[in-house]
This record gives sequence, structure tokens and C-alpha cells, in this order.
Amino acid sequence: MITSQTAIKFQPRCMATTLSTVPFRDPHQACRTMLEQFPEAPCVPKLSLSLRRYIDGMPCLVIDPEKRRITYDLSTKNQLQTFYERYLADDLEYFAINAKYAPGFYTFLNILKLTPPPDLKIIHFGLPGPLTWGLSLLDHETGKPAWYDHTMREVLTITLTIKARWQKKKIEEAIPDIPVLVSFGEPMLGVIDSPFGSVSVEEVIDTFDELFNGIDCAGEVHCCSNMDWAKLMQTRADVINFDAYQFADKIALYPAPLSEFINRGGMLAWGIVPVNPETLAAENYGNLLDKLETGVDRLVRGGIDRRSLLEQSFITPCCDAGTLTPDQTIRARSLTKEIANTMRNRYLGD
Repeated sequence: MITSQTAIKFQPRCMATTLSTVPFRDPHQACRTMLEQFPEAPCVPKLSLSLRRYIDGMPCLVIDPEKRRITYDLSTKNQLQTFYERYLADDLEYFAINAKYAPGFYTFLNILKLTPPPDLKIIHFGLPGPLTWGLSLLDHETGKPAWYDHTMREVLTITLTIKARWQKKKIEEAIPDIPVLVSFGEPMLGVIDSPFGSVSVEEVIDTFDELFNGIDCAGEVHCCSNMDWAKLMQTRADVINFDAYQFADKIALYPAPLSEFINRGGMLAWGIVPVNPETLAAENYGNLLDKLETGVDRLVRGGIDRRSLLEQSFITPCCDAGTLTPDQTIRARSLTKEIANTMRNRYLGD
């Protein structure tokens, strides 16, 4: 059981935020709209879903540009040796993210340096989660997922740790004294102990704790599927970002571990605005606000103090906006911000 406090002492107080993937292809537009709509808690925008930005410095990879596929090959021992040498030397720049593959990140840094947002409270950025990436990265010959290979799982965990630390360092160089949060996307967490997977919950918890112990900032896990939420609360995650549009009733099934999570300073990010285009088109502010308040009421009936819960809550869309058009994304964000403002004014007196 985790009893230590969170990595940062921060209360979002129903702050509106979002996840990193955006449908905009112009990095300046992506950054500008992000900062305009989420001035307190912007997320560094990602302009594509490609993992290419994360693999510089990572060993044993086989890149097939024609098939647009990345696999791994552990026969390249010399690469492993270099990787561990650079990691143990704490050589963050060896693992730097190439501007070619992350234009949103570098544009965002430049804006922070030139015109720091006056209402800025926290900055966060996204990385793939170790389980989801580990299950999708396959051996180039056998097809074995990296998650089930001890060496490659360790390589993945170290790579994510260093990529997080490098990005945090660059953000702090651009704008010091602002808290940083890294969000790990983990849609595959639902396979833990399910009939369709053979993923050990102990291995997942150990991997996340190793990751959170190494990133030197606050850590969030975003899971847009349903899962045994108590198991995620056992990790050192500072923020649990969940699909409240679909699963607010499910997280309410774990009142005791949720109470412990909140009491140690843990935060919830309520993904209340849907990002499925058809579902979003059919929804409106009133319905979504009612759904969120119903979800909060369930937790309060389970023994969670309402004010403490809301002081430690973000309000977000339920997932990345990669499936939406730019106009749909703007609407989803506007709904998020409007709902967040109402919750803050109604329950926290702001």
C-alpha cells in the first residue's frame, strides 16, 4: 500500500486541462489554441500519434520506414551497452527529442520563453505508458511483446524515465518555478488480470513505481478503458485520469482505496467530455455537467469529502482529440472549460 505523499503539493481546484494529441498540423496554431483555452494548465501539443519522437537513444530497435513499423532485436548487444553507459552517466542530452519529430514541443518552449502566460499554474506533457507501449512493441522475428521480455521492459522504462526528465528540464529552463506533470497513456490497463490477457498486476505496479520514482516530477496515468481502479491507486501515481463520461460509476466501486488516494494528496482528472465525434455532437453543456455532478455525488456518498475531492480534481475531455476535427476539438475544449468554471464557482467559491 502506498502511504507516501504525492510528488507535488498542488490543488487543481477543478482546473480545466486536456491531453496532448491534437488535430492541428501547424505547431503555432496548436500551441496558440492550447494556451488560449487552457491558460492555467496547458498540455504540450503533439501533432501526430507517431512514436518516432521517443526513440532517439533507445537501443535494439528495427525501423522499417516503408511499413512504418518499429520492432526490436536484442541481438545488438553493443547498443545495449552504450544505452546503459549513457543512462548511468545521467546524459540527458544523449536522449534528447529531435525537433523534426516534435515541432509542438519546441514551439511551445519558445512561446513560454517569449510570452509566459500570466495565469499559468502547471504544465503537463504526454508519453506512452510502459504497459501499452510494451505490449505493442514486438520482436522483429518472434513477435514477442517487449513487455514480456525483462530486458526490453527495463529498456522501455528507462527510456520513458529519461524522456520525461529531459522534457521537464527543458520546460523548467524555459519557465522556472512552474510545476510539471507527465501523463502516461495506458489504454491497455484494462487487460490486467482479465480473461484476455496475462499481465501481472504486481509487475505493472512495480514498473510504474520505478517510473514515478525516476521522473523527478508529478506523474499521471491516463486510462480510457475500465479497470480495477484500486490497483492503479496502489501505485505512486499522483493523478488518475479516467473516462468519467463512461466509467464514473465504476471508480465509485472503490471508496476505501480512493479515500486513501485522496488523503495522500492524489488527484483525479475527470474526463467528462466525450471525444467520439458522434457522441460529442449529441451532447451539450447541461447534460455533461449533470453527468459530472452525478459522478461526484456517488463518491461523496461513498464517504469522500466533497470539497477535498473537488480541490484535488481536474476537468478534462475523456481522451485525446486525435479522432476529432479542429472545430470539434475547439468545441470539446470549450465545453470542458465551461464545465470546469461552473464546478469551481458552484462548489469551491471561486
